[in-house]
Amino acid sequence: MDFLKKYFYGLLSPEEESQVQDWLADHMEEPQVQEMLLEIMSEMEKEDEELLSKGFAEMSRKLGFDRKGRTAGRVRPVVKFFVSAAACLLLMVAGATAYRFLAPSQETEWLEKKVPFGQTEEMLLSDGTRIRLNSGSRITYPSEFRGKERRIFVDGEIFAEVSKDPKHPFYVNSGDVDVKVLGTKFNFKAFDDAECVELLLFEGSVQVDVESGTKTKQVVLSPGEMLQFDRTSGKIDYKDFNPQIYKGFYDDRAIHFFNLSLEDIAGDLERLFGTRIVILDESLAHSRYFAWFTNDENLDQILNSLNVNRKMEITRKDGVVYIAGR
Repeated sequence: MDFLKKYFYGLLSPEEESQVQDWLADHMEEPQVQEMLLEIMSEMEKEDEELLSKGFAEMSRKLGFDRKGRTAGRVRPVVKFFVSAAACLLLMVAGATAYRFLAPSQETEWLEKKVPFGQTEEMLLSDGTRIRLNSGSRITYPSEFRGKERRIFVDGEIFAEVSKDPKHPFYVNSGDVDVKVLGTKFNFKAFDDAECVELLLFEGSVQVDVESGTKTKQVVLSPGEMLQFDRTSGKIDYKDFNPQIYKGFYDDRAIHFFNLSLEDIAGDLERLFGTRIVILDESLAHSRYFAWFTNDENLDQILNSLNVNRKMEITRKDGVVYIAGR
């Protein structure tokens, strides 16, 4: 199996790759070979994000998902195998990995956009859906939506205006949270390294599936409702907000913190201002705050406002902000 794993991760020479392609074309129908491929896919999902991204990019190129890559005849039977095995694979491989590997067409090209710290970006998907991305966010999306559903993968914060198409529901996946919409406006924040996942609904309706432990909780939101999912405790909280007066990151860099831990707040501020923030007091890291800033405040102004009770000692050294308890 090692030579197959090396092939999918791009660790073989061109000559070795050609030999593996020939071997797969000749033996792909054998049950033992199919078992090995399924096992490799399951293992790849558990790898770290950087290695997984490289592996997927390399595998997409080899299997013809990348239009710029090779699409030799010998490779096509392998693509056929992955598509025909979809029903089985979906039971074994979860989340973004499964959908990426089971792209519905050989011509589907998966793209990725990552927003640098301190910046925001806006993009239009092929179906007319408009996505605004906050600092440090990453989105993986197809060049063209195919099949019965539209799906994107997000690590970060987005504001989405989804193009209405009831026959093709729109999904936003972020690991343990899956959001289903038909046509709506919502703000969704789910950074991989953050404790809190947050969704605010402005128009329409959404169904949120949250994986907590061995259970999946399903929630339907109405406009003006906000959901927060604590990944550590598994708790789901609901709050109301006024969509008419709410200002988000897309409105003059507005920032809001609804009962967020200082640890998650520090992560947001790092991405927004490109400045590393280190919390030296663990108990302080878990303290929670309600705050919002709508006048383009800078980092020092925000930290000083959060420190209104003077329980924090904030210092800077070599471009790093350190927060300690008093």
